[in-house]
Amino acid sequence: MKNQGTIAVMFLIIFSVLSLTAISGCLETPEATPARVSSDALSRYGWAQVGEVAYESNEIPISNITTISINTATTTYQDNELANDIVAQINDFQKSFGINTGIEVPYVGSQLITIRMALPAGIELPSNVTAAIIDSQIENIGSQNNIEDFKKTENRLLAIDDDSVAAVNTYAGTLPMDGASIDIIGIVALWPSSNTNIIAIGVVPDGEVNLKLGAIEKTLFKVNGDEEIAEVVDLIKTIE
Repeated sequence: MKNQGTIAVMFLIIFSVLSLTAISGCLETPEATPARVSSDALSRYGWAQVGEVAYESNEIPISNITTISINTATTTYQDNELANDIVAQINDFQKSFGINTGIEVPYVGSQLITIRMALPAGIELPSNVTAAIIDSQIENIGSQNNIEDFKKTENRLLAIDDDSVAAVNTYAGTLPMDGASIDIIGIVALWPSSNTNIIAIGVVPDGEVNLKLGAIEKTLFKVNGDEEIAEVVDLIKTIE
């Protein structure tokens, strides 16, 4: 079931499409190609693509005889270097305290998702729709990943390497874990590109995860969230 935020965003998109296609007279939707991060940047920071690109086309009826299509291509990336570092920290923790059994913790890592959205006639989204999409995306991320108090901390503009300018919101929240928690930093960027619209969504951990050993609490692993989110921003800049 779609939440109210998603429904409101879809309404704004449809309204914008109808308004702008009334001028252009065209309802044909271009193909959505992947919004890819530079391979050089991925290698430099130890990130990699996860799985295949997911293509989707949504048909939306706007009358008894007319539908419009919204095409998307979604690509997911993760920070393998951070994942390996967390595993190494947990292994060092076990060795330091003579723990022979494996310590199971929920997956905590940095992820970047890029979405290219193509609308009829290559429409670029107006600012009010852009803001609504950003809010809706972060609301979905928070609810799907059980992130608590995921609230906006900053909004700004970001220069992309291809001379585009993205609207960016940054968020902060907390991810509860078994007997512990870790802070989460999120970022959503959205900008027009080649008659399509690109959305980039990054989520990174920040801080320490502590584990109790009897009456003593020790750090199981820690992540520098400021460095992680800086990497995400650098990756976003290279998207094309």
